[in-house]
Amino acid sequence: MEQSSGKKERVILAAGLAAALWLGAAQYLSPLPRLVWAGQDVPVAVLGPQSAALLVYHPSSGTVNAFSFPAARQKKNIPPEQRARDLAVMAGVAVSSGAAAPFYISLSTAPDLDALWGTLNGWRGEPRRFSSAAGWARGAAAASDISPFGLFVLFSEFSGLGASDFFLAEISRQAAGQEPEAAQEGSGAPRVEVFNASGRKDLAALAAKKLRTLGFDVLTAASYYKQERRTRILGYSRDTAAALKLRSALGLQELEIRVKPSQKSVADAAVVLGSDFDDSVLKK
Repeated sequence: MEQSSGKKERVILAAGLAAALWLGAAQYLSPLPRLVWAGQDVPVAVLGPQSAALLVYHPSSGTVNAFSFPAARQKKNIPPEQRARDLAVMAGVAVSSGAAAPFYISLSTAPDLDALWGTLNGWRGEPRRFSSAAGWARGAAAASDISPFGLFVLFSEFSGLGASDFFLAEISRQAAGQEPEAAQEGSGAPRVEVFNASGRKDLAALAAKKLRTLGFDVLTAASYYKQERRTRILGYSRDTAAALKLRSALGLQELEIRVKPSQKSVADAAVVLGSDFDDSVLKK
């Protein structure tokens, strides 16, 4: 009996050692997991026949910049690796010829980011969504330059995120048709702050969500220290480009911009939402 038990322990030990070696080899040979564990940005292009999306995962902050390209029709004889790099350049994402070059997943249908948000928001309440998404990820490996282990790592990382961790931007038809060099100009997202002085619940969060879908980098979404009757747009630089974009995005074209270049802030502009703010613009 003791001899049989010792043999069983050796088999279990050998199996554990083999699994550890496999995981080590997978980590070493898979470039995507190496980027994740090194805390480096991971760009992944999701390629459909007539549209595409680029997801840039930031492991250090647990956030994702999501760029959608509604008119990124696939050209003939363009390899998916090149197509992924072209999308990254149009989005202003730094690329290189090494491991940080965009990975890709090719699909037979259009990328559905809404389905991704639904999975991220609902899988804890409906675990079947998680298993369905995992099955999709396994099937996508055949049309991707990401290894099955890499997809597993990426999927595991995304499973801990919510839709609020994604900052969305749509690359317009005009931008998608530009040469890469022209598309890079002015690609930096305006950095803004949103303050709720209206007395209405969650207004800053709703406005921040809307602005992120329009490509703004929302640094702050919080309550103001007091209630205000009138909405205000503040610019923190003599260059009012960011404040103008913020004003237009919230439907406040007739509102004056108050420039405060002397105020120290990492943001380019801010909005203080007063009780006169019409929140119907956030639902469009």
